[in-house]
Amino acid sequence: MKAANKQLAEWDAELNQLHERNGDLGLKVQMLEQELKEARRDRGENRNSVPTVAEFPEPADLLNQLKAQRKKSRTDLVDIEVILELLSQADSLL
Repeated sequence: MKAANKQLAEWDAELNQLHERNGDLGLKVQMLEQELKEARRDRGENRNSVPTVAEFPEPADLLNQLKAQRKKSRTDLVDIEVILELLSQADSLL
């Protein structure tokens, strides 16, 4: 009988430890769920704050700026227009 009581006491102690551990894990899960909700909310806010369309200077203005910085550049107005078109297409993919 003493051996059975001792065994029951050990199982009871082990069960209490498991309940404590389970409670700690439950708390951790709740904290992680809260973090996930906040991250999702922040992600949505960040998406809304990013401009959807970039505004670029006129191609001629960009070409003039380039020529001012790099006198021997072989870039012409058509090249600048193509670059701006590529940038606007890339921007629309974001």
